[in-house]
Amino acid sequence: MTANLYEKNERYHVMLNWYQDEKRKQKSVTTGILVKGNNKRKAEARKNDVLREWEVKILKKDESILFADHLKSWILDSKKRVQPTTFDVYEHLLEKHLYPYFIKLGIELQKVTSDIIQQYYSCKINEGLSSNTVIKHHAVMRTALQNAYKSKLITDNPCDFADKPKRTKFRGEFYNADEIKTLLEIAKGTPLETVIFITAHFGLRRSEIIGLKWNAIDFDNHTLTIKHKVVRMKENGKLINYATDELKNESSYRVLPLDDYLISYLKNLKHIQSQNRERNGNSHNNEYNDYICVNGIGDLINPDYVTGYFSKIIKRNNLKHIRFHDLRHSCASLLLALGYSMKDIQEWLGHSNYLTTANLYSHVDPRNKKNMIKGLSSALSI
Repeated sequence: MTANLYEKNERYHVMLNWYQDEKRKQKSVTTGILVKGNNKRKAEARKNDVLREWEVKILKKDESILFADHLKSWILDSKKRVQPTTFDVYEHLLEKHLYPYFIKLGIELQKVTSDIIQQYYSCKINEGLSSNTVIKHHAVMRTALQNAYKSKLITDNPCDFADKPKRTKFRGEFYNADEIKTLLEIAKGTPLETVIFITAHFGLRRSEIIGLKWNAIDFDNHTLTIKHKVVRMKENGKLINYATDELKNESSYRVLPLDDYLISYLKNLKHIQSQNRERNGNSHNNEYNDYICVNGIGDLINPDYVTGYFSKIIKRNNLKHIRFHDLRHSCASLLLALGYSMKDIQEWLGHSNYLTTANLYSHVDPRNKKNMIKGLSSALSI
């Protein structure tokens, strides 16, 4: 159940929204507080009281509410609180895993135990999901159950007493400098040439490279600014490209330097795209003229196409198998090998904190061990 404050007849009212029996329901409750007199803060406090009172009054009345329905209600209601891409993940999780499993089980919300949650984890692991993926399931269920706990629908949160799977540490494949050079050479003239070229140099996320616009390039000051992304998501059951200025975290907004070689490459690319528009005339798609990663007729390169075609390039040329995202990791490992610090790499990649970078790449940092053995040999030499 959610609550929104609105004004009517010079008084504050609360509009309650909730799902029950798979139907959306609403109820208006007056606070009795006048709008005049700077009473907004007082009305907000009353709104929270009304929410708690009616959650118990309406939802608690139905003792037989199913856990599956509670999950569905909470996830559907989250649409207005989270980014569209996050909701897309939640909705997929609900439809593919959570709802089918728990509706079949038929367990009521009040009867969910840590053992039942534990059995769900085991089932999903046995189906082949990774422990890191199941941990994401845990996070969604725990938040939904915490909502029920705060509403006094349950006496505790069973997820807190279940043993969630242990997170596995990332061990990706990386390309070294020679392997990246080979890939760049092979990619020339392919639809992914620009995507691979820029990603190899900057370790961008797939959404960041596809979302790169020409206004992100400052040719005078030789900088590239990461400030926009394009992701693949579902809208009304249909896959679409979703463009937004909301990046993964604050650290994702970053300014990176360009050298003369990169400036020359980008100027040449811009010139080629201008020629394409002139040559294609009315058959050219001008919707994406602001974007850097477009094909010969102006279509924005599809994020899913990047993943699939990249895999074909690797396989066709008998290169060591890596995912497209591993180009990001390859860039990081190369920077480490060149002697740059974890802090430098954190800022380069746009990680939200230092630990993320350190946990991902500490095992590929060759410098510390070399310095350690040099120090030990020097100290122990006779």
